[in-house]
Amino acid sequence: MKLRFAVLPLTILLGLSGCDKISTISENTVKCGDDSSLQLVQSLLEDNTQSRVKNIASNEGVLTDSAGLRASTSKIHFTLEDIRTSQTDPNSTKVFCVAALSTTLDSELIERANFVTNYYEQYNLSEKAFQQDIDMDGNTIKYSLEYSIQPTDDGVNIYGQLQNGSELIDFIGTAVINAIQKSSVQAIKARQQKADVENAIAEKAALEEEEYLVAQAEAIASLESANELATISAEQAKSKATMDYKRNELNTLWNTASAEIKESLAASQKEWVKERDELCIASAREAEAARQEIVRMECVTEIISERYYQLKEYIDTYDQV
Repeated sequence: MKLRFAVLPLTILLGLSGCDKISTISENTVKCGDDSSLQLVQSLLEDNTQSRVKNIASNEGVLTDSAGLRASTSKIHFTLEDIRTSQTDPNSTKVFCVAALSTTLDSELIERANFVTNYYEQYNLSEKAFQQDIDMDGNTIKYSLEYSIQPTDDGVNIYGQLQNGSELIDFIGTAVINAIQKSSVQAIKARQQKADVENAIAEKAALEEEEYLVAQAEAIASLESANELATISAEQAKSKATMDYKRNELNTLWNTASAEIKESLAASQKEWVKERDELCIASAREAEAARQEIVRMECVTEIISERYYQLKEYIDTYDQV
């Protein structure tokens, strides 16, 4: 799965229509540091963060519910300090403000998000913040937030607008979605580990069987004449070199496949190894004693060659989907 990113427009206006007339308003004016203004800006930050998280979840196909999203975003805290007026509009009651925004992320959220990015071999949150020039120290993010506020003509409500912060909210939203995916990534990882163990066991059994057949072939060959033994040994060495080359070629192709492809092929790969060894051992037993190992290796080489092109076609087709 590839993680995608998008920028959510922050020009959303939010009115405090449920409030009584603001007592701090004098002649239909508001100040950047009024309690009502700060509450409005915090609501804007929280609402835009939730919207961004929903947007990423939808784009990524991440299954979650509204309660889960709210629970994740509720652990994100915004604090505004050093509030100051940067500009006033002489033709209206709108004022433009700047504040030192401090955003605290829950430690568990960071740990879960980093677990997912580590699985996909991506930057963790601290590294990603550095790459995006976001000031993050531990679990606290510092940001210079710009916003505007304006009272309605009757002085009852206040409207606010964030002037920047899209990159910050995008960063936080991505962290939340990554954290939500930890459980599903853990399940994928567990299945992959199980498949790897099963493949290792199957390969070990095949190797033990191969070593037995080699020993048997050598024992039989020792009973033949020196000249015949030399001829068979040379042919056997050549067969083994060819088989080893083809096996290494297949392993190299397998290692280029993604984790998703390996997971999808794990069961069939295990079955293929089993069927290959059974077929080649049976074929070897039909040959004369001194040539059984040669026949077995030639059989393995042929089947591996066929498997190589099957696997390559599957990988190429899978990557194009």
